[in-house]
Amino acid sequence: MGAHFYRSRLGQFVLMSIIAEQNVTTNVASDFEDFEVLGCNSSDPFAVIVHGWKESCQTEWLVDMIGNLSNVRRGCIYCMNYNNFSRHDDYFGLVRQFLPISEVLVTKLHQLEKFGYDFDDGYMFGFSYGAHLALDSLRRFGPGKLAALDVCEPAGPGFDGEQQYREKDPKEAAKNVQCIHTSDNYGTHERKCHQNWNLGRCGKSQDAAGPYPKGSHGLCPYMYNSAFKHDFLAMPNKQRCDTKRLAPAWPKGFRMGYFMDRKSDVIGDLFAATSREYPYFDNTFANEVNEV
Repeated sequence: MGAHFYRSRLGQFVLMSIIAEQNVTTNVASDFEDFEVLGCNSSDPFAVIVHGWKESCQTEWLVDMIGNLSNVRRGCIYCMNYNNFSRHDDYFGLVRQFLPISEVLVTKLHQLEKFGYDFDDGYMFGFSYGAHLALDSLRRFGPGKLAALDVCEPAGPGFDGEQQYREKDPKEAAKNVQCIHTSDNYGTHERKCHQNWNLGRCGKSQDAAGPYPKGSHGLCPYMYNSAFKHDFLAMPNKQRCDTKRLAPAWPKGFRMGYFMDRKSDVIGDLFAATSREYPYFDNTFANEVNEV
């Protein structure tokens, strides 16, 4: 059973959707919190997805991710849909509204906690602007409460140059925060997560990049989705990419994505090669393993 949290333009945002095993979507108001009526069970794991600018919960990669998560997780999947704001061309106008939008997600996290969810069974994914929403809301909700947060390409413009965002520690958002980087034009230049995966050309560009929405920045969630079926394995820093905290070692088979071994002691900058075509992975050098 599932739900899509809706709020009118006058109410400021569209908020969330839940889609569970039965692949049903239901629309409800953003302040709705009787999740059991929707078929959600507080004893199940839960997941939250937060899209980026000009996207919604119907964006291609997000629909694919819901399918991927549904195949490997029980329970409801919630998608924060703030498309009433994000659909507009004024990106920096969206940045100016960041804190009130983030506050809506903080409120929803408190509602999920009140419902009885175990946040040690919780997972969140955010892309671009949505990555910052995920990081900020989880820090404010309670540092380290959530088990796992994966973010793709936290947006650089509007955030990297602002001290109030730059000085925040992303590792406080969850027990493990995995960041995946694919561009240096729209993605952040910061590398402060528990694991910072630099894909393709030092995390700065991708050979598979094409027109919007699948430029180097936009490819990130597609590569993350591909990693549900294909291994993007850690490899040595063959390109001699700039790094301030290179992961000194990793176990054989250590891979980017949802199935990364979060219980490992691997911390720092990691590298994985990518290809020009889907499914995007290139494990040419993956047999050269730095064992922990």
